[in-house]
Amino acid sequence: MNKDKLKVIHVSSEVAPFSKSGGLADVAASLPKALAEHGHEVVVVSPFYGNIRLFESNGYWNAAKIQINSRTFPVVFAEHKHDTERLKYVFVKCDELFDRSGYYNDPITNRDYEDNDVRFALLACAALTWCQSNDWRPDIVHGHDWQSGGLPLFIRSPRFNGFFDLSRFVFTIHNMAFQGRLHGGSRAWYDHAEDYAELGGPAEFHGMFNLLKLAIEMADAINTVSPTYAHELRTVEHMGFGLSSLLHNRHAHFSGILNGLDTTVWNPETDAALAVTYNSTTLVARNRNKRALCEHCSFDYKQSTPLVGMVTRISEQKGFGILLPIIGEIISAPAQVVILGSGDPDYESKLRVLERAYPNRIRLITEYNEPLSHLIYGGCDIFLMPSLFEPCGLSQMMALRYGAPPVARETGGLADTISDFHHNPRGGTGFLFREYSSHALSLTLKKAFSAFRNTEKWRRIQRNGMKEDFSWRRSARVYEEMYRRVLSSERSYR
Repeated sequence: MNKDKLKVIHVSSEVAPFSKSGGLADVAASLPKALAEHGHEVVVVSPFYGNIRLFESNGYWNAAKIQINSRTFPVVFAEHKHDTERLKYVFVKCDELFDRSGYYNDPITNRDYEDNDVRFALLACAALTWCQSNDWRPDIVHGHDWQSGGLPLFIRSPRFNGFFDLSRFVFTIHNMAFQGRLHGGSRAWYDHAEDYAELGGPAEFHGMFNLLKLAIEMADAINTVSPTYAHELRTVEHMGFGLSSLLHNRHAHFSGILNGLDTTVWNPETDAALAVTYNSTTLVARNRNKRALCEHCSFDYKQSTPLVGMVTRISEQKGFGILLPIIGEIISAPAQVVILGSGDPDYESKLRVLERAYPNRIRLITEYNEPLSHLIYGGCDIFLMPSLFEPCGLSQMMALRYGAPPVARETGGLADTISDFHHNPRGGTGFLFREYSSHALSLTLKKAFSAFRNTEKWRRIQRNGMKEDFSWRRSARVYEEMYRRVLSSERSYR
């Protein structure tokens, strides 16, 4: 098949700027936009959560009733046209399932919603229902993470009367740690899942119903979000969380495609959230952003004191297990630390204790604040990402683009996007360490602090990073090639 322009539907549990808990939302916004700019017709389907605000004048609302298992759910499709031609958002509005304070779990108890199986079965079925009701036949049905893992069951369901027989299913793994491992009874919400959930079947995993495994088994193509992470998932058993052998068996259909940035949003020359805009030739002006960030954090401003920034989920995966033991060492360097994010209550509590003890050295801000995240990228001196694992990471790309050299662990997408200064003194863009330990992190931070004190050297590192091209142009082309490859082949799972 060699169609010039494709019809592609993306199904994602979140999409920026409407809903966001992590990098998935950014990719679900930026990749479809890049594909639409290449001339393809693209639709993004996502839940209409309670915090989403749309205006009827931008689209229209269409009601439907969708039956899954023995339940019938009233649904409204809220269509929202993007400024980019050929790109449309379709939000699935079902207040019983999606009008809640959290996307996946209760923010107060931090427990997953018990009906997540129902919620995301409805999302998958609703996405395909919208296609059929509008006689819009996608060439590619592209699912993102476990929440869309049930799509292949509905694609093959008799309820759609072969409408998707010529469509191909592509699946992107954004984080292997989250697999949608549901109790066995959850399969009742997915059409004919009993045929796939028996012992040894595509959806069965140690007696549980695993949506990520199902999608990997049944997808015509699978990818993850960086080449190094793809290699780690295939070859390092603990990185695959029990599914490494499956990915190894499907290696011919599995690849790593590096995420990109929407460079119209992330641009220090035009960013309205900054105190002052700048580029690689006007880095002195960047100091005003550091001053503004210090004022926001109630820090004393001193240009010679390195300001370390993090915009992150607070969890073991993000490296807080090795960071907390040396926080005291960092702030006595001396340095200042600002962290924007929330997550593990125990880690948050320990950070609050440190914040009270050192109010001029450390600040934790847990509320969602998109403009502040831009100011952190544009105002901090060093951006910190000591991740246990990192599928791709967008934060390091943002930091590099904004002239904040990262200190990061050499894993996943961090290894693919950061050039270590000590291994590449002329072209280095940041500082990497391999061993996951407080000691390795401490040594690498000391190297960064030492380089920071040499203005000429530091400017070179900043400019090297700002020259990197992390736009979606190249990555979108790789996705297009993957789409065309699967369209020219038979379905990989029948």
